[in-house]
Amino acid sequence: MLTMPPSARVAKKWTTVDPIEECRQALHKKAFAVHHPLAGHPLFSIEALTAAAERAAKRSGDLYADVGDLSLTDKWGSVPAPTMPIPEIIERIETAGAWVVLKHVEVDPAYKRLLDEYEAFVREIAGPEGSKLLTNAEMLVFITSPNRKTPYHFDAEVNFLVQITGSKNLWVCDPNDRSVTTEEEIEQYYGVSISAGTYKPHAEEVARQFTLHPGDAVHIPTHGAHWVQNHNEVSVSLSLNMEFPNWLQADVYRANHYLRRLGLSPRSPGQSIVADRSKAAMIHAMRAARKNARRLLRR
Repeated sequence: MLTMPPSARVAKKWTTVDPIEECRQALHKKAFAVHHPLAGHPLFSIEALTAAAERAAKRSGDLYADVGDLSLTDKWGSVPAPTMPIPEIIERIETAGAWVVLKHVEVDPAYKRLLDEYEAFVREIAGPEGSKLLTNAEMLVFITSPNRKTPYHFDAEVNFLVQITGSKNLWVCDPNDRSVTTEEEIEQYYGVSISAGTYKPHAEEVARQFTLHPGDAVHIPTHGAHWVQNHNEVSVSLSLNMEFPNWLQADVYRANHYLRRLGLSPRSPGQSIVADRSKAAMIHAMRAARKNARRLLRR
């Protein structure tokens, strides 16, 4: 478990806990800790976030909330949508048993400036060559009631979980441990549903555990299964993400999903450059064909 004394978390800028060269080797592959300067920032007060939530509600798909107890095995969308308005949920967040997600808050220039600082930090870690693969930085805000769980799942993005207020435990698994995250689950993530990851009882034994307080952040590697247990206070945290190009992994896994449905056993990404490029080209062609078909239908 990683736990830092409060004085060690005070940062005027984004910094790595371990030497940056070690973090460069770990980026996308292993979880590692960093410190950030956003704890206590006025843009992440409940008042400011309530206003940001009202703006997000006007954008399609940029606001999500659920209310109720969840277990590690629950999937996204398994909890009924709340009946009360989001501002009321946020106002009652201490007792609501809720999880509120604000997406793309960086459309506001004030939040975008903070995201730009994060992006510069990640590009510094990645180095000149690694940085070429990273695009589409985005900021999500999580407002979480005391003692809420975030169920087991994995993501496609290059992700940092950033603690602003409150505290929580985070468990992160090795993205290459196929006893935790299988090839089929990753293929289904890209080809069927982002809820494809399924909790395995031994995951907690092999996961790395972090305790996050304000000023702490953790890099969660792409496809690294993880889950969160909030402590007994309201939590405000961020998910700061960047994306890989589709041809690198996503379209290869999508192609593998189709090939596996045909009864084949496709090679995972990275085993053959020629095979990967062929699969990515196939998915690109399929995507272009669907786009052209939709264009013709509109005509």
